Amino acid sequence: MTYEIYAVIILVIGIIIAIWRSINKSKESKYRVWGITTILIFAPVFSWLVGSLYGMSEGSGFAMMGVLIVMFPILFIVGVVLYWIGSKE
Repeated sequence: MTYEIYAVIILVIGIIIAIWRSINKSKESKYRVWGITTILIFAPVFSWLVGSLYGMSEGSGFAMMGVLIVMFPILFIVGVVLYWIGSKE
Protein backbone atom coordinates (compact mmCIF):
# COMPACT_ATOMS: atom_id res chain seq x y z
CA MET A 1 0.00 0.00 0.00
CA THR A 2 2.98 2.36 0.37
CA TYR A 3 3.56 2.56 -3.37
CA GLU A 4 0.03 3.81 -3.86
CA ILE A 5 0.66 6.62 -1.38
CA TYR A 6 3.79 7.62 -3.31
CA ALA A 7 1.78 7.58 -6.55
CA VAL A 8 -0.84 9.89 -5.04
CA ILE A 9 1.91 12.23 -3.81
CA ILE A 10 3.43 12.32 -7.31
CA LEU A 11 0.02 13.05 -8.84
CA VAL A 12 -0.69 15.87 -6.38
CA ILE A 13 2.75 17.42 -6.91
CA GLY A 14 2.27 17.14 -10.69
CA ILE A 15 -1.10 18.87 -10.51
CA ILE A 16 0.30 21.64 -8.32
CA ILE A 17 3.23 22.22 -10.68
CA ALA A 18 0.94 22.20 -13.74
CA ILE A 19 -1.40 24.72 -12.13
CA TRP A 20 1.56 26.87 -11.09
CA ARG A 21 3.04 26.74 -14.60
CA SER A 22 -0.26 27.64 -16.28
CA ILE A 23 -1.19 30.67 -14.14
CA ASN A 24 -1.26 33.91 -16.18
CA LYS A 25 -0.34 32.12 -19.42
CA SER A 26 -2.03 32.19 -22.77
CA LYS A 27 -4.56 29.54 -23.73
CA GLU A 28 -2.03 27.84 -26.01
CA SER A 29 0.56 27.62 -23.26
CA LYS A 30 -1.99 26.14 -20.88
CA TYR A 31 -2.86 23.42 -23.39
CA ARG A 32 0.83 22.63 -23.86
CA VAL A 33 1.49 22.50 -20.10
CA TRP A 34 -1.49 20.24 -19.44
CA GLY A 35 -0.63 18.07 -22.44
CA ILE A 36 2.90 17.50 -21.18
CA THR A 37 1.62 16.89 -17.65
CA THR A 38 -0.90 14.37 -18.93
CA ILE A 39 1.74 12.56 -20.99
CA LEU A 40 4.46 12.46 -18.33
CA ILE A 41 2.53 12.28 -15.06
CA PHE A 42 -1.13 11.37 -15.45
CA ALA A 43 -0.89 8.62 -18.07
CA PRO A 44 1.70 6.40 -16.38
CA VAL A 45 1.07 7.14 -12.70
CA PHE A 46 -2.73 7.37 -12.73
CA SER A 47 -3.18 4.29 -14.92
CA TRP A 48 -0.79 2.34 -12.68
CA LEU A 49 -2.60 3.53 -9.57
CA VAL A 50 -6.07 2.62 -10.87
CA GLY A 51 -4.81 -0.69 -12.22
CA SER A 52 -3.09 -1.52 -8.96
CA LEU A 53 -6.14 -0.76 -6.86
CA TYR A 54 -8.38 -2.73 -9.22
CA GLY A 55 -5.94 -5.63 -9.27
CA MET A 56 -5.85 -5.73 -5.47
CA SER A 57 -9.63 -5.66 -5.25
CA GLU A 58 -9.90 -8.51 -7.77
CA GLY A 59 -6.90 -10.37 -6.39
CA SER A 60 -5.35 -10.74 -9.82
CA GLY A 61 -2.26 -9.27 -11.39
CA PHE A 62 -3.75 -9.92 -14.81
CA ALA A 63 -6.63 -7.60 -13.97
CA MET A 64 -4.11 -4.90 -13.05
CA MET A 65 -2.25 -5.31 -16.32
CA GLY A 66 -5.48 -5.32 -18.30
CA VAL A 67 -6.59 -2.01 -16.83
CA LEU A 68 -3.09 -0.57 -17.26
CA ILE A 69 -2.86 -1.64 -20.90
CA VAL A 70 -6.25 -0.12 -21.71
CA MET A 71 -5.95 3.09 -19.69
CA PHE A 72 -2.38 4.18 -20.45
CA PRO A 73 -2.75 4.61 -24.24
CA ILE A 74 -6.05 6.43 -23.86
CA LEU A 75 -4.59 8.95 -21.41
CA PHE A 76 -1.43 9.26 -23.49
CA ILE A 77 -3.44 10.09 -26.61
CA VAL A 78 -5.46 12.66 -24.63
CA GLY A 79 -2.15 14.31 -23.62
CA VAL A 80 -0.88 14.31 -27.19
CA VAL A 81 -4.12 15.90 -28.41
CA LEU A 82 -3.94 18.58 -25.70
CA TYR A 83 -0.35 19.37 -26.64
CA TRP A 84 -1.24 19.39 -30.34
CA ILE A 85 -4.13 21.81 -29.75
CA GLY A 86 -1.79 24.09 -27.80
CA SER A 87 0.89 24.12 -30.46
CA LYS A 88 -1.60 24.50 -33.31
CA GLU A 89 -3.21 27.76 -32.18
